[in-house]
Amino acid sequence: MDVELKDTIIDANTGADAIQRAPIVDYNTGRKCLRIGDISNQRKYNEWGYTEVNEENYKKYKLEKEDILIARTGNTIGINTFIEKDYKSVYNNGLIRLRIDKSKYNSKFIYYVIQTNKFKNYINGIAFGTTGQPNMKINDLLKFKFHYVPLEIQNKIVKILDSLDKKIELNNQINDNLHEIAENYFKEVYKEGIETKLEDLIFEIQSGSREKGGAVTDGIPSIGAEKIEKLGIYNFESEKYISKEYFKKMKNGVVNPGDVLLYKDGAYAGKVSMAFNGFPHRKCAINEHVFILRTENNWANCYLYFLFYDLKVREQVKAMASSKAAQPGLNQTEIKNVKVKLPSKEKIEEFELKVKVIVEKIIQNSIENKNLLQLQDILLPKLMNGGIDLDNIEI
Repeated sequence: MDVELKDTIIDANTGADAIQRAPIVDYNTGRKCLRIGDISNQRKYNEWGYTEVNEENYKKYKLEKEDILIARTGNTIGINTFIEKDYKSVYNNGLIRLRIDKSKYNSKFIYYVIQTNKFKNYINGIAFGTTGQPNMKINDLLKFKFHYVPLEIQNKIVKILDSLDKKIELNNQINDNLHEIAENYFKEVYKEGIETKLEDLIFEIQSGSREKGGAVTDGIPSIGAEKIEKLGIYNFESEKYISKEYFKKMKNGVVNPGDVLLYKDGAYAGKVSMAFNGFPHRKCAINEHVFILRTENNWANCYLYFLFYDLKVREQVKAMASSKAAQPGLNQTEIKNVKVKLPSKEKIEEFELKVKVIVEKIIQNSIENKNLLQLQDILLPKLMNGGIDLDNIEI
């Protein structure tokens, strides 16, 4: 038996108007506002913006434990999140909030329902079928149909999938802690450095390129701004590719393990990451908005990465990029002229040895998360369609 999404809820609403009812402010009000960008960029609660909202609207739009939020407009339409606990936060009108009837449905089960390809295809059908800005109406969203299973079975499915989510989250927390340890060690070493320019450390800078005729649907991944996050974390929501033939002909822009990747254009200028073998792909390239930075024989690439991750250097790079009258951006000469501190070669080598151990652990956790996500993708449709005997699964 199939049921519609509307049969599972007690309430469905769009959020507070972002201009009048819940504007983002740059000071601490004690209350925050969840926006589409917070979900698409997987920002944590402490990274959400503060908002000015009156008591009436706060009560009306307050996020509560087990709420489900779905983006209803823009290119990220359909992305969603599950609220794990009560927050001192509202949500804005780019999002639809679902509150589930817990007497009949497990809220987390409904959240997993909307992770399925069936749901994603349905959203694409109702939101991208017309010209102009993609948009989704609540009534259309609630007509989505899925296979009904009893609450007891829902609970078992949630227990299986949630165990994978918790392991992924644990790995992410460990990676955050390891990254912070490496950052703090970098700050100690950096203090001992002598002020100079980045050209004294960088051996090579390469720009990427874009294949004529537009992106292809399969081939070699091409890394852009949406994929560049801190070490070990990549976003695959908008995977783009170049053809294998084009990749073979590329002289610049081929990513190797240890390469530092720096986004050079627009509001994202200065975002930095690091490539490593086997994750996200054994073969990949960068597009024209990204630089590859290398030290000679990769002898100080970890130091180079954490140097760009340092807040003062990032602010310097952003200011340099935003000083352009037209499109903000960086060129190779400007990158070489960034002012930094370099300690002795011996200190950098000591830093590399210690930090590479941390980086390797982050890589292991990231690869494990990639495998867990793939396992989740395999299990999800089978669990939803009754294709797996739940009694024989060990968590």
